[in-house]
Amino acid sequence: MVNWEDKRIVDLYSKFSAKIASAIELEEFNAFLNTSGAEHRLFELLETDYQLSESQEREINEFRARQIFEEITSQPQMLRKVSKLWPRLAGVAAILAIVVFSLFLKNGVLNTDSNRMTSISAAEDIAPGTNTATLTLANGRKIVLSASLNGVLAAESGVRISKTANGEITYEVVGHDLGDQRGLNILSTDKGETYRVKLPDGSLVWLNASSKIEYPAQFTALKSRKVKLFGEAYFEVQKDEKHPFIVETKGQDVTVLGTHFNIKAYEDEADVITTLQEGSVRVDFEAAAWSNKGKIRYKDEIVLLPGQQSLLKGESISISKANLAENIAWKEGDFIFTEVSIEKIMRDIARWYNIQVIFDGGIPAGTFSGNVSRSKNISQVLLALESTKLVHFKVEGRKVYVRK
Repeated sequence: MVNWEDKRIVDLYSKFSAKIASAIELEEFNAFLNTSGAEHRLFELLETDYQLSESQEREINEFRARQIFEEITSQPQMLRKVSKLWPRLAGVAAILAIVVFSLFLKNGVLNTDSNRMTSISAAEDIAPGTNTATLTLANGRKIVLSASLNGVLAAESGVRISKTANGEITYEVVGHDLGDQRGLNILSTDKGETYRVKLPDGSLVWLNASSKIEYPAQFTALKSRKVKLFGEAYFEVQKDEKHPFIVETKGQDVTVLGTHFNIKAYEDEADVITTLQEGSVRVDFEAAAWSNKGKIRYKDEIVLLPGQQSLLKGESISISKANLAENIAWKEGDFIFTEVSIEKIMRDIARWYNIQVIFDGGIPAGTFSGNVSRSKNISQVLLALESTKLVHFKVEGRKVYVRK
């Protein structure tokens, strides 16, 4: 334990969970829980005290991890003057659920409880997505990148299109024949696919699963570098003040000069989320207001600064502080969830593992937090989610049934 104060907090928690805390001790514990960042601090102290941190590099005993969670969610102690403590402890229970969930995800602990998800054999398990996509040229020719050799794929409009050894499409200007720049190239990923493209201007785009980006083979003769996105992508845009870079998605246009940002704009999700990592971007959207003449539509805009994100919901937009690690985790090869519903989590899982999700008997309540590598098979992800006891799964082929 680092110091006396930290030890005291863990002692208070231990007495609370063992139902031996006095009323004074419960009041002291309550006072701690009402301080800023208390849940996060308790998370760290308990993780250290129980030696459950990933840095210990040892297997986590499932019973021990579950014990932590069940201690805090057990029945309240029947002591006087502590009623105000229990609403606050709901947050602590959520934090300890995160402890359990995160540890299962990080350490790949498997579930052996026969009352929970049927174990999946290695032959039946579903592997994660792969680095591939389909490139459609302006002339309509389609190139499946996983089936293509490295090297030059095509040449059009004075541009040579190549596939590199590290799994990237690049565009290189090699001639003065600009061709018809109204013709578009399309890079698209299916479920379980991801790919990176280096656009004609040198900008880099990482395309997530079930996504598509349309762009010209050259930007040379164009006033702006405009691309169209369906789905999710992360952009690292080359700076060019004379030719602004514009990303068109459903309901909005994002204009930049040179910056790093992520846009999530799937057709099956109501919200469009734009997350800015560095630089600045302008988000143009169609807003609406009511007057005595009825509904009025008009163009509006907001500017994002580094670390901010916008959420476009229909005709209204909001700005908030972004969880950068969570929003760009997919690009780094991870899933990160912070108080996310199982419905949203399963949409991301379905895209990456190419599965059909079926909610059997309604959508389970509650939110989940944790992280796991996208390189793991689906069984490890589902078992980790099940460890929270809020949700259960049944897998049949590529169908995953979600139950309360």
